[in-house]
Amino acid sequence: MGLKRDMTLTLRERNKKDKFLRIRAASRKLFIENGFEPTTTRQIAQEADVGLSTLFLYATDKRDLLFLVFNDDLDALTTRAFADLDPSRGLLDSLEVALRHFFLFYGHDKVLSRDLTREITFYTTGMQSERFQATRKRTIDCISEVVRAARIKGEVATDASDLFVAKTIFYLLAAEIRMWLAEESDNPEDGLTEFMQRLKLLVFGLGGRDTRTL
Repeated sequence: MGLKRDMTLTLRERNKKDKFLRIRAASRKLFIENGFEPTTTRQIAQEADVGLSTLFLYATDKRDLLFLVFNDDLDALTTRAFADLDPSRGLLDSLEVALRHFFLFYGHDKVLSRDLTREITFYTTGMQSERFQATRKRTIDCISEVVRAARIKGEVATDASDLFVAKTIFYLLAAEIRMWLAEESDNPEDGLTEFMQRLKLLVFGLGGRDTRTL
């Protein structure tokens, strides 16, 4: 009796995973072919060969489906970007190596990436939200580790915490990616170059004085 119950649970989980994969594949296909805005949840359900009610067991709405499509990729992106960084590199070099991966990722399909980054701005709820928020936090934590290593080597002197510095760098990265996606250039290096120029300004400062103390 127990064995039969375990087999039933296994089959149920396999069926659930199969539906998830079909929904993700259908969403990706239609978002790429038709664009995010024109695509409807009903079209995705038909393409995935599931009922509309079943579709909403996996995603809250169409925006949630967009993140369902990308959550695994975004998680893998963070892992790939910060894997095997050379500890002998300086702060700026390490960040350039790691964050180049983000421009390459978003440059693969600039049209769909525009949809993704636009929806990120307002994405706070939904079934896929927790996964997305966790990945974003992990990315910031990875940047924080790079900053911490640089501080140990004496490259960072600010009293601001490593996490605060990392969040500032991440927000600058997100803004720069959006600006580059809006431009005509299809070369991720163009976006990265602009980002690094702004990051150098952040690291080295403007060289001015704080007039509040005068």
